[in-house]
Amino acid sequence: MMARIKVLISHYHEERALADAWKELLKSTSLGAIEAWYSSDSHAAGGMTIGIEWRDQLHEKLAESNFILAIQTPTSAGRPWVMWECGVASGIDKERGIIPIIYSMKPGELANPISSYQLYQGEDENQVRQVCERLTVAADLHPEPHVYTEPLKRYFNAIKLYRPRKAIHPEQIEIWRDRFEKLIQSGRTNEIFAMRQQMYASLGKPFNPVDPSVHELLSKILLDQGYFQAASEEVDYALKLLVAKYDDAIPVLEQAIKLNEQGSQPLSEPYRELGLAYRRRGTKLGSEEDYRQAKAYMLEATRLNREDDDAWGILGGLHKRLYEVREAVKCYRTGLEVNPQSTYCLVNEMMLLILCLKLGVHETSIDDRMRLKALSKQGESLLGSVTLESTNYWRVVNRAEVLLLLEKTEDALKFYKRAAEIVDTPDKLKSALDNLTYIQDHGDLPGTDKAMDILWRKREQIIPT
Repeated sequence: MMARIKVLISHYHEERALADAWKELLKSTSLGAIEAWYSSDSHAAGGMTIGIEWRDQLHEKLAESNFILAIQTPTSAGRPWVMWECGVASGIDKERGIIPIIYSMKPGELANPISSYQLYQGEDENQVRQVCERLTVAADLHPEPHVYTEPLKRYFNAIKLYRPRKAIHPEQIEIWRDRFEKLIQSGRTNEIFAMRQQMYASLGKPFNPVDPSVHELLSKILLDQGYFQAASEEVDYALKLLVAKYDDAIPVLEQAIKLNEQGSQPLSEPYRELGLAYRRRGTKLGSEEDYRQAKAYMLEATRLNREDDDAWGILGGLHKRLYEVREAVKCYRTGLEVNPQSTYCLVNEMMLLILCLKLGVHETSIDDRMRLKALSKQGESLLGSVTLESTNYWRVVNRAEVLLLLEKTEDALKFYKRAAEIVDTPDKLKSALDNLTYIQDHGDLPGTDKAMDILWRKREQIIPT
């Protein structure tokens, strides 16, 4: 049977047995209608094609895939390569589904951007079956329940071979950190690279970091000594542990930028991540200086990669926080030009233009009214299919925001109520609450107070006071 949908399995190389188990499961349950591919597949017809530049082939595979199945374990959670594949896949045209599959961990233990998607546990038969059923429906197939029985048995027999590595104790890392510090104090830094190799050999593979300080220490020394690959690995280990600790993450990201600048073609990602770290710290501390630092790094990220609509949206938000409204509008507009599917940029540009017109602070009101008319039409095209039965929180809340901006208050409140019904974390509420607060502070619109009340009540249910 010819493949009807294509699934790319993103995974850590050492866990390719899990990827292979999923490939066989999807192939068997769909009778070949689902074509699954993963980069380390050793079969003759699978994996990377010999003699072809691998980056080009991987990007091609990402572009042609309908879904990305991302395997996450305690060892591989947050691996930069898996994050990159999912980021590229979601950024190509925003139409790919990301399906994270977790092993040997609970949903709340996954602390990376993939956690914002619906998570499935790869060791739970009901959840694995649900993934298979949803993908076969996407392939326009409706197999009888018994079709899944034998493939699921083979899948669970295959993954029995996987066992998470025994955790490394912090005391082990402290011993090694003391050894590195003694070498530094005695002026023998030239021996650190060799001792680092001894450390990783003794701890075994795959290595799962537990203490960021030793990796920060090693990254600085190895960078000074010109061991760029090793220094980059140490930065990755440190960042994995510092995702939510902005004060600690910022110096590590600054090291990453130094490494990035060693290359002939610097990447935009380190600047974007450092900009995000400053923005988050600025939000936490209410620091305008942090927002300005974030803006500078995000400007460099957009200079290096103009096609990153998310970066343009983040930059627009920073201009908005700094009351640079005209620049914010330009950024949101550019993000929407880069990706016409970006409802985030659309909603925010609409909001700023409507409030500016309401307050009479924009000089080009005729052009703005024409632009608003075009945005309203585009919003209806992007979000008109969203109903009160929809289960995608972001699309539902974006629909509510557009309706509120167009002063269709009654319908807007219905969608805000639906958003409150399906939201599962307080973080997801923050963006919508921030927009409503901004509207209240800069002109207000009918229904804003009621929408705020709906979302705040839900937030209080999620986080009891």
